[in-house]
Amino acid sequence: MRVQVAELTRTLGKMERQLEHQQSPRTPTTVSLPVGAEVGYELWGQRFAARNGNEVLVSILRHFAELAPEFPERYSRAVKTLGRKRPYVARTVEAVYPGKPGLWKFTEVFAPSWYVGTNESNDKKLDLLRIACQTLGVRFEKDLKILRM
Repeated sequence: MRVQVAELTRTLGKMERQLEHQQSPRTPTTVSLPVGAEVGYELWGQRFAARNGNEVLVSILRHFAELAPEFPERYSRAVKTLGRKRPYVARTVEAVYPGKPGLWKFTEVFAPSWYVGTNESNDKKLDLLRIACQTLGVRFEKDLKILRM
């Protein structure tokens, strides 16, 4: 098990470096969480810092998209169960916030050509992360622990 965790940690680090080179300059850098910091998350025993709930959501979705290339498509279908007219995840910013160009700035790329809306409450972001975990088979609050949004 420890060997698998170490392997996953190395793989995540490699994928983060690759993703940083592919994403826009707004991409938050994921770093180890310093002692005493509160906002961030822990994925398979490795801690990651974030400035806010948006960074927590987007960073985790990026990890998942790197781990499983089919994740964005499956996740897009899964979040439709939250019962809204507009999607939380889509291929364009216009589809995430249709008819509301003022909200397009509240989207982030989490995989090539996939956007997630960040103009949501932290409670809604937690719901979105629970569904992301279910989609990928990750145990929420076991494999993925949210320290604080």
